[in-house]
Formats: sequence, C-alpha cells, structure tokens
Amino acid sequence: MTCAPQLCVLCMFQWTGEPWVSGGTMPKRRAAESLVRLCLSSVADNMKEWARDYTDNYLDQYSFLYIMGPFNQLPGSLVQELLRLLSESHRVSRTYLHLLLVPHLSALSLSGCSSIVSNAVAQLVGARCQSLTSLCLRDCKRVQPGVLVDLAELLPGLRSLDLSGSQCNTQVLCAVGSSCPALRELHVSNCRAVTSRGLLHLAFDPTRGCSTHSQLRRLAASNIDSRGGADTVGPAAFLLLALPHLEHLDHSGLVEACTLISRLHFQTIDCFAAKEGFPSLSELVHSRAGEGVDGETSPVCLNLRQMSEVEAELLGTLTPLCGEVVEASVLCGEELGSDWGLSLWKTLTHLTVQSTGVHSRPLRDLLLALEVLGPSLRLLTIQDFSLDDSLDPILSLCPNLRVLHCHLQPPATALHEDHEADDSTWAMELRLLHFRDFFLGFPPCSPGLTMQTCAGLQGALASLLAGAPQMERVSLHSLPFSLDRVLCKALEGPGAPLCRLQHLSLAHSSVSMGTVLGLMDQGNQLSRLDLSGCQDIYRRDFDRLESLARERGYDLQITWS
Repeated sequence: MTCAPQLCVLCMFQWTGEPWVSGGTMPKRRAAESLVRLCLSSVADNMKEWARDYTDNYLDQYSFLYIMGPFNQLPGSLVQELLRLLSESHRVSRTYLHLLLVPHLSALSLSGCSSIVSNAVAQLVGARCQSLTSLCLRDCKRVQPGVLVDLAELLPGLRSLDLSGSQCNTQVLCAVGSSCPALRELHVSNCRAVTSRGLLHLAFDPTRGCSTHSQLRRLAASNIDSRGGADTVGPAAFLLLALPHLEHLDHSGLVEACTLISRLHFQTIDCFAAKEGFPSLSELVHSRAGEGVDGETSPVCLNLRQMSEVEAELLGTLTPLCGEVVEASVLCGEELGSDWGLSLWKTLTHLTVQSTGVHSRPLRDLLLALEVLGPSLRLLTIQDFSLDDSLDPILSLCPNLRVLHCHLQPPATALHEDHEADDSTWAMELRLLHFRDFFLGFPPCSPGLTMQTCAGLQGALASLLAGAPQMERVSLHSLPFSLDRVLCKALEGPGAPLCRLQHLSLAHSSVSMGTVLGLMDQGNQLSRLDLSGCQDIYRRDFDRLESLARERGYDLQITWS
C-alpha cells in the first residue's frame, strides 16, 4: 500500500515529539516537521486506503475480537498520536477505530471523536484493550451505563478514568469502586445522572459492608446533582474521611465539609446515609484517626493538596486540618484584618487571592503574607485588588515566581493625567530568572491613574520584562497608558530581553505600529500576537504586519479587530 514506507519508518524510530527547527532571525519561523510527524500525517492522509478492504468486506458482516494488521506493529503512543491527528481534522470513522483499537494500547483518549463512540465501540475497547491504564471517554454521551459498567469490570488496571459528560451513574460508580483498585484519578464532572451520594460507592461497598480500599488521589465531580436539593456537605465529608489518599477533590461541598470535620460535631448529618448501608461520619473518624492515649479521638489530618474558594475567615480552622495544601484560592472580604495572610498554608506554591467586597482591598494587604510565602510561590493570581502602589514590592518578595496574573482595579482616587512621568528613574534591577507567564489587566474603560501610580507601574513593568529572560507569555490588557515607552525601555535591558517570548497580547491597550514592528525585529520566538481593540493599530497596519510575517516566513498568528 502507499503508506508502507511511512509505517516502516514509524516502527524504526522512537517518538520524540520535537520538530527539527532551523535557526535564524525570529519571530518564530515555520519549523520543519519531524520525520515521525510527517510519516504519521501521511498515514492519516491515506487511512481510506488502509481501511478500504475492511470497510468493503468485513465492517458490517463480521465481528472480530482482534484484527492483525500493520497498526499492531506501531507503539501504542504512535497509535494514540495518529488517532489524535485524525480527531483534530474530524476524519475519524468507525472503521478507523476498529483498526486502531490495538491490544497493546496503555492509554486511549476518544474525547476527540466522542460523537461516533457508541456502545459497540466501547465494548470493543473492553474486549481488545485490557492493558489500558488511562482511558478518556469525556463527552461520549452515546455509551449507555450498562456498557460503562462492563467496561470498568474489564479494565482493572486503570489508573486514570475520565467519564466527564457521559451517562455515568451510581451503578457505574459502584463498578468502578469495586473493580478498579488501582485507580488514582477519576473525572465525573458534568454527568447529569451522578449524585453526591452516588460517589460514596467509590469508597465503601454497602453490599459487602466493607471499604473498597481505594487508592484514589484525584476526584473531579463538579456540576453534578442536576436535580438539585441534594445534600453535598455530608457526602463530601464522607469521601474525605473514607478515601485516605485523596489529594484533590473538585466538589461543591468541599470547604463546608472540611469545616464540619474540623469541628467533629456532625449532629443530624452524622448518619445521613445509614439507611443505604454506609457507616456514619463518626465511625469513619474513629477508624481514620484511631484512639488517643486519653481515650478521646485524636485529631483528623487530611491529605488534601488543593483547596478552592476558601473564605479567609476560615483559614485558622482549615490549615491545621489540611496541613499539606500546596494550591489554594482564597476569598478576601472587607472585614478582614491586615494580618489575615499569616494564617495561610506555609506549604503553598500556587496561590489565588480575590477581593470579594464592595470596595476592593489594596495590594498592600498582600505584603504581610508574601513576606512569609513569597520565596516558595511558583504561581500567584491576584483578582479585583486595587492598585494602591507599584508591583515592585510583590515582585521583590516572590523571586521564584513562574506565573503572575493580576486582574486589578484602579485605586478609588484615580484621576486621569495626560502628562507622563520621566522614565529616567525607572528601576531596572529585578532579576526574575524563572518567570514565564505574566498577565496584567484592568477592567475596560477604567479611570486613569495618578502620575505617581502610573510611573511606578510603568517602571515595574519595564523592570519585569527586562529582568525575566525565560519569559514566554505576556498579556497587558486595557492598561490606561501607552505601552511604547515600557516596551522600548524593557528591550534596552541587559542581555537579550524577551528572547524567549512566544505569546504577546496587548488587547485594548495603547501601542504604536512602530513599537510592534520593533518587537517583530527583535530576537524572540513570537508565534502569537494579539492586537485586538488597539485603537492606534489600523487595518492597513494589520495587513502590513501579516504581509511582513509571510515575506519573512514567520510562523506568526496575528489577531486584530
């Protein structure tokens, strides 16, 4: 057949995933694709030839448990990559799936072709691919619950299973809990038939009256209980107590459940599922914590690594209970004292803080917490705080940041001033050696900033951009001043500023065509440039930029409106 040479090459070479890139002036030039990628693309383009004989003679007349063919010779990772290429171009068919569901697959994702994944296809997966450790059936809505039950029972080696948006229900969860002892990660978000009470079967088998001894680390169960009115706190508390290895729980009742467990006063909720044969929360606490030397139940410690939307007032209660949290989002109201941040987990590497009051809290309220946490933070997201000062203090307290996203409000006393501050005093001494992703944005049509605030922010931006040699993504949205001087000043910094820049978004900000051309002439890796809503960039400028990118062979996507 026409693709035999390509298949031979694929069998001889290991998949690297790295294109063979030529050097030269950047922005990023169109890279030559790797040999493996070219061969896979050729096979994908000729799949009709590969499948023609099977389609004409066997597809609807016979049922084969196995099909011996050329795809059995490909490593499983290449079969999955071929399936991904076909899915991206909407070329997957039932015939192709029959040929590509080979026994040696260890990972399989059918979410890219969910519309053609039927009961028959799912049954074929269970019959042929029993070595799977990872299976994604996200949005495969045609597969009925009974087939999902059979599938779970046939794949006991699964470590990761994604059933989000499927027909998963309580019966499926029972099968998963009893038949998949190695499972570490389960996704059932957006399943209309899944209830919080149904999740209990993952941890306990009421028909046998014993624990499933689940090894589950991550459970994503958001947007369930579609009928409403369901108790979510009791089931969430049950899962936290009955799944001792659980590190990530995406569930609406998480924070309230943790608060309930920390107080150990369950009252009427204690035996909420006793009628269905499940133990009480008190019994779970007893078995989880054991007996203390004084006869009283010792404190429970949860293994959670992630907490979402925690009100700052609850930090003092939750931090002793979940002492190993590394990722958290915290909601800060108006009534908090300035020392609220001292109650944060000292183990945090990812922190999101949001000001939720009518009046935005000032940025300076974060400094006390960052004095303690700053050196360990890798990601920091700040939402709806007001810019009362420069970003310099935050940047200096967090020298190891990789990602900083700031969605800020202008200060309440902001006044627009047309004149700009002298940039001769702008600091350029920041060295953020690990920084890769920066976002700064204000709401559209925000009032201007005072000259002092404006100068401080401009200086901080120039310093950040000049002092972050690993920077890959920069987004500056709706900033109330021109970015020309900031970008020019940054490019004057020592070394090769922004040499690794790949994505730049200046949406709804003020920047001139000359500055954009200067960025395109710089030595960088720019592949995406967003100029949406930039009032100083006109249609003729956009056409010129696109023409320039084509002439120079840049692999650059430019957005403008």
